[in-house]
Amino acid sequence: MSDLDLVAALTRLETAVSALRARLRDRLGVSGADLTVLQYIARAEEAGRTVRVKDLAKHVGLTGPAVTGTIDRLEQGGYLSRVPNPADGRSRHIELTESTRRDYTSAMDRTDDHLHELMASFSERDRVRFVRIVDRIVAAVDLGAPNP
Repeated sequence: MSDLDLVAALTRLETAVSALRARLRDRLGVSGADLTVLQYIARAEEAGRTVRVKDLAKHVGLTGPAVTGTIDRLEQGGYLSRVPNPADGRSRHIELTESTRRDYTSAMDRTDDHLHELMASFSERDRVRFVRIVDRIVAAVDLGAPNP
């Protein structure tokens, strides 16, 4: 397999992910940055995990106050809600509202099902290799990004 084949595969992946994100943005009526937040929360909820501001800040690479502003805006728009943390009454978790969860699931069509089926077919060794390869691709892309 040539370098051109690898680049073509990456281009196909990028095109597919871009089309998925465009479909989700259009259906949900949000910006790309807001979609990143909603996708992270949706995936965490699907995995049975709760989301805190700190988790989102780490994921999107922003400060806590910047993420709080985004959450405030999405909450006012009816996309998210803050719910009390049962283990610590002082903190809150962030969840999708029921309508956002329903709209997100509808917009995803069966994409999640297909991805879960694919991932379930991976052996543990394949999963480790896949994550390493993705991390290397992300690092290569990041190295090409202009410095702030």
